[in-house]
Amino acid sequence: MLLAMPMIGRVNAGPLIKWVDEHGQVHYGDAVPADQARLERKVLSNQGVTVETIERAKTPAEMAELKRQEELRAEEERKLAEQAAKDNVLLATFSSEDDMILTRDGKIVAVDTIIRLAKDRIRRVTQTLRDLAHEAAEIERSGQQVPDELHQQIAKGKAEILHHEEYIETQQQEQEVIRKKFAADIERFRYLRHQTAGGPAEQASAVREAPIVNQDVPAHPAPDHGAESPPLQR
Repeated sequence: MLLAMPMIGRVNAGPLIKWVDEHGQVHYGDAVPADQARLERKVLSNQGVTVETIERAKTPAEMAELKRQEELRAEEERKLAEQAAKDNVLLATFSSEDDMILTRDGKIVAVDTIIRLAKDRIRRVTQTLRDLAHEAAEIERSGQQVPDELHQQIAKGKAEILHHEEYIETQQQEQEVIRKKFAADIERFRYLRHQTAGGPAEQASAVREAPIVNQDVPAHPAPDHGAESPPLQR
């Protein structure tokens, strides 16, 4: 009866709007007052049936939370798409764990070669420094002053050794990064193969994963020993 009352004389009128104010009082009308426009309201048909519900306006805090949730969903979707792209590359690049291990070992050999060359250069410069130090000592024993050029050659040799030692350390750090990357890639490869096959993961490959001393091709090129550091003159 009460609900029907607002409908009297509205047979040919437009929809009726119903809303409840902050005090819980129910209102009916053709439009919601401006100061209550933020409240939830229902649009009723001439028969008093709800045909549309318009939600209340969200508070600034609710809007901020909604934006945060949307950003989280977008970031999650981005990560999923990025992982899917990486998975596609992984499966397209390697056909088996053996391929991955052989590739890893090839990178290891390449870095080992570069490190060995750097160590050989250190040994040669170290020997040259011994000769220069001996020469300087002989000059001092003779009562003469060691030439500045000889001091400069000794300082240059020490600096070159330090440079190569730092370079070797950098390559060893990169090897550890590659070691971890291949371990993660192999684990991911097993998982993807398991998902694709829909059964148990593949058996471990015939090539065993023994601990590796060195790994990837370095991100930085090896120093050009010939051009970078002229031979020390004696």
